[in-house]
Amino acid sequence: MSYKVPFIKPSFPSAKDLVNDYEQIVDSNWFTNYGPFEQRFRKELKSYLKLPVEICTVANATLGLAVVFEALLTKTASKRKVLMPSFTFAAGAGVLVNMGYEPVFIDIDANWQPDIEQARRYLDINEDRVAGILLCNVFGVGNRDVSKWESLASEYNLPLVIDSAAGFGSKYTKNEYVGGRGNCEIFSLHATKPFCVGEGGLIVSKNKKLIELCKSLTNFGFNSDRKVELAGTNAKLQEISCAIGLRQLKGLQKRIEGRQKSLEYYKQRLQPHGFIFQSNDELSTVPFVSVFVLSKSTLQNVSKSLSENEIEHKFYYDPLHTQPAFEKYTLDTISLETTNFMAGRTISLPLHDNMKRLTIDKIVDSIIKK
Repeated sequence: MSYKVPFIKPSFPSAKDLVNDYEQIVDSNWFTNYGPFEQRFRKELKSYLKLPVEICTVANATLGLAVVFEALLTKTASKRKVLMPSFTFAAGAGVLVNMGYEPVFIDIDANWQPDIEQARRYLDINEDRVAGILLCNVFGVGNRDVSKWESLASEYNLPLVIDSAAGFGSKYTKNEYVGGRGNCEIFSLHATKPFCVGEGGLIVSKNKKLIELCKSLTNFGFNSDRKVELAGTNAKLQEISCAIGLRQLKGLQKRIEGRQKSLEYYKQRLQPHGFIFQSNDELSTVPFVSVFVLSKSTLQNVSKSLSENEIEHKFYYDPLHTQPAFEKYTLDTISLETTNFMAGRTISLPLHDNMKRLTIDKIVDSIIKK
């Protein structure tokens, strides 16, 4: 179905812009395997983040998660559980299950972020059964409690992997970009993300040895002597994707600032009508605009009005514990009350680069005149 206002509208370099890059790739006869564009891409990504980190590029963020879990998690017969929120995308849970781990779904707080106190209570009783923690920066918004999560992981000697999929360019605070926390952070460069190359991902960490290990694992497990020390996979990011990434990076900050201004305007229009926004979202990349409404009936009316006006919208997220593939991992001892409550009253609205106020007015008017 086509919409007058689509949910997302990716911005990509024109074909003309990429012609020269493609010619360079062909002339170099270097199409993948960490070529000149990949090397430049990593260097400029580090420069953008202004953090003391190293970066491993990957073909997509899901493979990035698999590589990181292989590098960091230790599985035994009695230790195979990984704490993670139910309120997130399916990628992390899918990777864990396929690797023989068992996700332990925890609740979220009223800000859509994972509930650290519930995680602590579970660890107090089940410490010996947990292999790690997968923290998610929900909607690409930097979790203000990230330091508390790092302390929790350190206290229980557990790896802390942070899924920041849509968050490349987001900030934890005004002075700190998302990317340097936990053992590592994972970003997606999928076409749906504000910073995109089509398919791609990044593993970012302050731990240089971890990034070197991840790079080896993305290249079949080869070491510098071309010996396979570990059973790896093929998760390399090809040169043309890196060329697109370099061009995308040039205007990224301006595009993010535009998205943040659009978010601010959404807030001006919707907050007086009782719609609630996520804390710290003003420092995010704003992949889309998620709002909380006070009742399910209001949500249904809003959705109906948006559809009637041909405005595409989404419901993020359908909790993982309600999905057929993962529902068996739900524990009766862990309440997911807030997850169920928030998921049933959250609607995600369109946002594009350089979105006109007239477009936002059209969306908001269809909501408040429901």
